[in-house]
This record gives sequence, C-alpha cells and structure tokens, in this order.
Amino acid sequence: MAFVMSLLCAIPLVPLILGIVALTQIRDRGEKGRGFAIAAIVIHSLTLVFYAAVLAFGFTGVLDDGPERDTTGQVTAPGSGELQDIRMGDCFNTDDKMPEGQKDAEASLSVTIVPCDQPHKGEAYAVFELEDGPFPGKDEVHSTAEEKCDSTALADYMGAGAALPESLEPYYSAPRAGSWDLGHHKVTCFVADPSGSSTGSVRAGD
Repeated sequence: MAFVMSLLCAIPLVPLILGIVALTQIRDRGEKGRGFAIAAIVIHSLTLVFYAAVLAFGFTGVLDDGPERDTTGQVTAPGSGELQDIRMGDCFNTDDKMPEGQKDAEASLSVTIVPCDQPHKGEAYAVFELEDGPFPGKDEVHSTAEEKCDSTALADYMGAGAALPESLEPYYSAPRAGSWDLGHHKVTCFVADPSGSSTGSVRAGD
C-alpha cells in the first residue's frame, strides 16, 4: 500500500508515514514486503525534495523567463511576458504590425521586453490600470485611453521641449472584452515606428 501511495498520492507525507509504519510492522511481525516499504519511502522522499526545489526556484525567480531588471527596475536582459507586465519606460517587441493613421494598436498579450538599447517596436511612456468591475465597453475604454495617453503624458515622459522623432508615432493598447475577464485591465501608452523598429529611448535623461 505504501509503495502504491508513493506513486499515486498527492497528499504530502502520507506515503512516507505509511512506509515507515509498514517497515515497523514488517520488523515486528516478520512479514514480507520490506523492499516495497523502503522503495515507498525513497520515492516519496525524492518527490518531496523535487517539489521543494521547484518552489524554491520559483520563489527566487530562477524559473521565471521574464526580463531581468536592475535595482531601479530598468530592464537589463530580455525576457518574455504579457502586455500586463510592461512598465513605464520598458521597450518591447510584439508580433503585431503597428497601424498607420490610428492610435489604437492591436498589441499581442504576449510580448518580449528588451533593454531599450536593443531593437524594439515599442516604448511605453505611460501605463495605467482601469477600475475593476464589469467591462465598461469599448467606447469608454478607448475614450479613457486617449485621455490618459495624450500629448501631455508623452511630453512629461520625454521632457520639456523634446520633440518626438518623425519615425515614431504614439499608440495605446487597451483591454478588450475578451481579455477583461482574464484580469487584463491595463492601458499601455507607447511610441513605435510603424514601418519597423527603433533603437534607444526617448525618455528624458536617457
């Protein structure tokens, strides 16, 4: 029983305890099955060690494939993530093509966040989260996004008197009804080159 439990049971320590009890009974009664009891203890002990390692690595971020950041939050090495992971000042790549003549970009939920000195499609100059609750509707979401991602927000990011390079255009990516229920409530305001990618940052001081 202990051996079977060690293979099938997901409750921590149960197979280990059964294995120890079985060994005690086998010794006292002279019964067979000592090998199975020892196997149960070994297998479950190794399983516990494995799960402990997974938890340890997970909590320390070793298993996280997201971007590496320094103590200030600046990205120092690329990593994959979701649109929701983008912070103000992050540069990123997406498989989507940036549209010309409109601000709303159909940016993928999956992105690659990279240091800004590497080629990238977008650079986030503002990120904000909409209020929780039912999806407010496409029109209201886009109206709020256009208000928050206005020229003032971009000017604050770039610094007084700075001009946006002609190759870059401002965009925003707003949550859709389909992604709202998944917890994607953030609006990302960013600049991008609709015809390709850019290198460097437009942020003041960079």
